[in-house]
Amino acid sequence: MKRHATPLGAAAIFVAMTACQAATNGATPPQDAELPVARLAIDALSAETGIPKDRITVDSVTAVDWPDGSLGCPKPGMGYLTVITPGHKIALRADGAIHFVHEANGRAIVCRQLDAAADPAAGSRQLQFGKQFQLARQDLARRLNVPESAIRLSAATPAVWDDAALDCPEPGTQYPQVETTGWILVLGHGKREFKYHADAQRAIPCPAISAE
Repeated sequence: MKRHATPLGAAAIFVAMTACQAATNGATPPQDAELPVARLAIDALSAETGIPKDRITVDSVTAVDWPDGSLGCPKPGMGYLTVITPGHKIALRADGAIHFVHEANGRAIVCRQLDAAADPAAGSRQLQFGKQFQLARQDLARRLNVPESAIRLSAATPAVWDDAALDCPEPGTQYPQVETTGWILVLGHGKREFKYHADAQRAIPCPAISAE
């Protein structure tokens, strides 16, 4: 049984794809530009600096609970509503420099404050599941007999399950009764969507994928 699953952000997809993970696991990471929150950040940085979008790459995406409406980047003399605002901090690399973009509810701000590189808020959640997305995409592409590039990531939600079955037990199989953290990934192909439950090692279609 799933104990906890908390979406991070209302309209954005939140993932941090790292080249280190992909290299370690022998997989090619998905294109960062495919991720809506990454595209939003790239658009914001390009619009503000004039740097061409094709020269901007994504280092990381961190899910954050911003403490107020300033999104961690307050302007002098401005007042902000003090309310927890779920969003993301995106680290972008361009022309040898690192830039930080803060996002929430589809609004992206290029933050140039000196502390922008610091942890943005207590309780921030670094989501890194490039390996799990790649495993799920490979599996789905094989099942549908389509190229991996035809599979898109539609949504991702962190989750904690009561045991290693990931809330998708196979009949007759016993699982370690240990709390297991992971992600619920929603992948799409054409008009269909498919849900995968993933931990550090596996990506399981849940429910099982049936013929169209």
